[in-house]
Amino acid sequence: MDDSREEVYGQLLERFREQHARAPRSPERRALEAELEARGVDTTDFGIFSSVAPTTFDADRAAPILVEWLPRMTHLVDKEVIARSLTGTRTACAPAAAAIVEEFRQAPLDAETTKWAYGNALATLAGPEVADDLVELIRDKRHGIARQMLCDALKRTKHPRAPDVLIEVIDDDDDAGHAILALRLYGPKSALPHLQRARPKLDAVLDRPTATPFAKRQAKAALERLDA
Repeated sequence: MDDSREEVYGQLLERFREQHARAPRSPERRALEAELEARGVDTTDFGIFSSVAPTTFDADRAAPILVEWLPRMTHLVDKEVIARSLTGTRTACAPAAAAIVEEFRQAPLDAETTKWAYGNALATLAGPEVADDLVELIRDKRHGIARQMLCDALKRTKHPRAPDVLIEVIDDDDDAGHAILALRLYGPKSALPHLQRARPKLDAVLDRPTATPFAKRQAKAALERLDA
């Protein structure tokens, strides 16, 4: 990182730390942070996500504690902070995936932001043990656009039913773009049989007035790969 970029990130981080320090905390959040500190995890940057600025929070070390506390939190914002902190954490995986799947299932149907964060976390953590749960949730249209990142999560499980389910939900405008993207990500060669089976649905996306621009771009890219 060059000096100018490091300076900008440093300024961003200090600003986030000031806002973070002033933000109100629920009793559960304070108790969680106390336990993290007691077990040697610095909580200064807990809740400041490294996608915005580099932080000192050791998510890998904190992961087992966060997984334990996730179902104990009563506020959705606290649950979302934990899910985002677990996203991509190497030491989380199976226990975290199972816990987050359960939180997704229990969250209010209108809590789309929180549930999307759960799906985003699962896209980095999901394994075969939650594949059947993901299939169930993806097919449940009540969850709306919150299911989008579950398509990536299902592909990650390497479950043999995953391509069929992803092809199935291309008909759903809420999920079509992410389902097609997940199919494309199977790889330059291994994706081709799945995309070939999905071709009629891909053509239909391009003709469907209600399909999102993202879905149309994904369908076009998939068809171009097939025709190359």
